[in-house]
Amino acid sequence: MRNVKAKNARTCLGHFSDEGGFFDVVVRPMLQQGHEGELCSWLKEMSLICTVWNCPHLDCNGRSLVWSPARIVDKYIWSCPDCSRKQSIREKSFFFGIKCDLKMCLQLILGWCQKIPHDHTASYLDVKKHVVRKIYERCDEVSAIYVKKHPEEWLLGGEGAILIVDEFPGGYMTEYQPDVNSTKRRNNNSHTIICVIEANTIPPRIWLHMIEAIPEPKIDKLQAGVDKSNMVKEALKEIVKHTVPGSYIVANERAYCCSYEVLQNLRQYQIISVEQLQKFDPPGKNKLLDNLETIWQSAVEVCEEVQEATHTLGQHIIARHLWTQKFGTSPSTAFQDMLNHIAEYYRFF
Repeated sequence: MRNVKAKNARTCLGHFSDEGGFFDVVVRPMLQQGHEGELCSWLKEMSLICTVWNCPHLDCNGRSLVWSPARIVDKYIWSCPDCSRKQSIREKSFFFGIKCDLKMCLQLILGWCQKIPHDHTASYLDVKKHVVRKIYERCDEVSAIYVKKHPEEWLLGGEGAILIVDEFPGGYMTEYQPDVNSTKRRNNNSHTIICVIEANTIPPRIWLHMIEAIPEPKIDKLQAGVDKSNMVKEALKEIVKHTVPGSYIVANERAYCCSYEVLQNLRQYQIISVEQLQKFDPPGKNKLLDNLETIWQSAVEVCEEVQEATHTLGQHIIARHLWTQKFGTSPSTAFQDMLNHIAEYYRFF
């Protein structure tokens, strides 16, 4: 077992770099012993820790705290000249409550950006797994908030562009249908995910959304003339929000929330049926469905992981994938992007 862990650690060694990017050039030199003051000054400049604090003690009348050296893990602390109150330099920051030094925190953020499994990161950096998980969870949270606040950065399609819309589980994303009942038994949940992919980009661009609305009883789906369910309304809203009018949308009749029939209501798009396109397959062949399965492969992997998760964790899994799709394709910039997004999320004033 020890040899396996050592091998995994050596494998990670090459990944703890951003290929000559921001981490390697700017941050790594400050991780050396004796550079703690330089590192803290840089963290202030990046708005990753606060640059000024006032004493909350009433008798001090808002007196500014002083940045002081200290014999603690961070090497510095805020202190009040009047009442001697002490305050961590991590107060209200991303790093607050993380049980490792700031140098290690930055390396763990890089590990998240490089998509290195937390247990491999823990082994290589010789840090406890729960500490790595805490950093990774906070990065997940930051990515989720960023994706939510910047929908315009995940806008798919355009005039003449081809988009494919489907849902998981269901639809034509996989040849087999996942065992939803088994998933429900394990975590008392099953998550319907709306998936949109821009097929004529390399690599394909994807948008995923976990339906929040509560499923209606099956009998409601069969009643003619019944108003659209909340799940369908939510799916349509997401599709419109993340696709450009004038796009061609390929949909199918097997899906429930985003079926070909449902999407006919979206007049700003050209809607095409998978079932109609199947008629152009050579006799005895399922070329179209095989192609769709290939196109959806990466999205299916994410959706399957979500099925095993709680609702909140599932949201974070999706956000992590979407963030990485946008910012993680360039190892030399992903780390800097995450730091900027952390600073945006953890605003001090």
